[in-house]
Amino acid sequence: MIRIKAVDAQNILEVCALTTSHALGTAREACSHCNAISIAQANYHSELHPNAIYNNNVLVGFFLYQRAENQAETVTICRFMVDDQFRHQRLEEKAFEHILRGLKIQGVKNVILNLDNANENAKSLCLSFGFHLTGEMDKKQCRYELEL
Repeated sequence: MIRIKAVDAQNILEVCALTTSHALGTAREACSHCNAISIAQANYHSELHPNAIYNNNVLVGFFLYQRAENQAETVTICRFMVDDQFRHQRLEEKAFEHILRGLKIQGVKNVILNLDNANENAKSLCLSFGFHLTGEMDKKQCRYELEL
């Protein structure tokens, strides 16, 4: 069973220890950097929300989203990752589905992803959930959107 919990004093070290070679990264970050940088950014930007992903009470991943108060119906997922040791369990799809369902319950109507154009895994995942390409942002990044 997937569960989402805010990053806090009890789980921050474990979240920072997660590793992957297949994160959904955005224009603001390379896919290879650690979760600690995302958590540090969230400490200084109130619109960023870092979260831990659990499966059956075991920490399996991390995601960070941006939601501005003046645009509460729109969320940008800045980072999403499942630790490499759990990828074979298809937890990436289950966790992403759970996140999207939770955002919809919170009143989000539009989800944005800015993906590295070379990250085929990320593109495949977002397309499988109905995201559509809205246009290229630059030579390395593409913008995908989903209406919930």
